[in-house]
Amino acid sequence: MNKIKEYLTPKNVKILQGEFNTINLFLIDEKILYKNVFVASCFPISNPFNFLSVFYQKESGEIEEIGIIKDISIFPEEERKLIMETLKKHYFYYEITKIIDIKWKFGFLLFKVETDKGEKQFYLRWERSKAIDIGNSGKLLIDIFEDRYVIPNVQKLSPIEKNIFTKFIYW
Repeated sequence: MNKIKEYLTPKNVKILQGEFNTINLFLIDEKILYKNVFVASCFPISNPFNFLSVFYQKESGEIEEIGIIKDISIFPEEERKLIMETLKKHYFYYEITKIIDIKWKFGFLLFKVETDKGEKQFYLRWERSKAIDIGNSGKLLIDIFEDRYVIPNVQKLSPIEKNIFTKFIYW
C-alpha cells in the first residue's frame, strides 16, 4: 500500500456505507476500496471530532492505518454522519448524572447510579487503572465488562454523592 502523505479529505477519499452498519473508504486517486474500516480519535477527550485516524484490518489480521482526517467538518453531511456513527459505537459510554450508592461487594465496588441512559448498576475493580482522571476534574470508570462510565466533573457532585464516591475512589 502506498502511504498517504496528506490528510484524508473529500478531495482524495470517499466514505461509503458498508455492509452490516460498517463503513468503507475509497481512495480516489489510487482507486482502492478499503472495506470495514474503523475510526479512532487521536484526542478523544480534548478534540474528539478532529484528527481521526482511519484503520483497516489486513487479511493477515494486522491492523494498518490508512490516514488521518484532520477536520471532519469539511466532509459532506452524509459522509460526516457515517463517520460520527462509527465514532459513537467506538466511544460509547454512560455519563453518570447521580451516584445513588457504592458498596464493597465480593471484592469489587458495586455502583448504583443514574446515567444519561437510565439507572445502572455495575461492578468496578478497585484499581487505579479502572478510575482514570479525565480533563480537569472528571473520572472515567471502567467496569468489569470494560463498559465506560464518565463523571464529567467530580467537584459538581452533590456533597453526599462526592462523599460516597471519594470514600472509595480517593485518588
